[in-house]
Amino acid sequence: MTDLILTEVDYGELVTCGGDEPTTDSVRVAKRFGKRHDNVLRAIDNVKCSANFRLLNFEETSYIDEQGKVQRMFNMTKDGFMFVVMGFTGEKAAAWKEAFIEAFNRMARELQDRSLSIEQQRHMLVAEFKQEKGLASLAGKTMRRWQLKKPVIEGKIIQLEKDGQQALQLH
Repeated sequence: MTDLILTEVDYGELVTCGGDEPTTDSVRVAKRFGKRHDNVLRAIDNVKCSANFRLLNFEETSYIDEQGKVQRMFNMTKDGFMFVVMGFTGEKAAAWKEAFIEAFNRMARELQDRSLSIEQQRHMLVAEFKQEKGLASLAGKTMRRWQLKKPVIEGKIIQLEKDGQQALQLH
């Protein structure tokens, strides 16, 4: 039974990412663990933890239920989730704990990969910027060299042509 639950679950239905950290919410926890939502809210309200832990791991928010009423709920981090579900027991609860933990871990890896990908893209763009800047600088130096040499070479050509004309006229 445990394997059946884990293979059929869509991890995106358990955990989401609204920012830089994977989260779940009390509605999802209630649904997956087969609990009434008000009981999950009570479990969160009664969590014995420090104010700092609560602040970092639980965010009270709301949602609109099927009847169109605004209902209270909590978003929670992996640590907050673990704190709440520690008391949920039984084989089914254990399977869902495992599924949620795997979902949190997958989402964290995806976020890390995305972050690395962005950093790699930034690194490549910075390298391209430096290369193009170097080429532009070289082009500028080459242009300046041309500006200095052009009149000298043109002057020599003109002088050579004059000398050649004079030599032809003398013969």
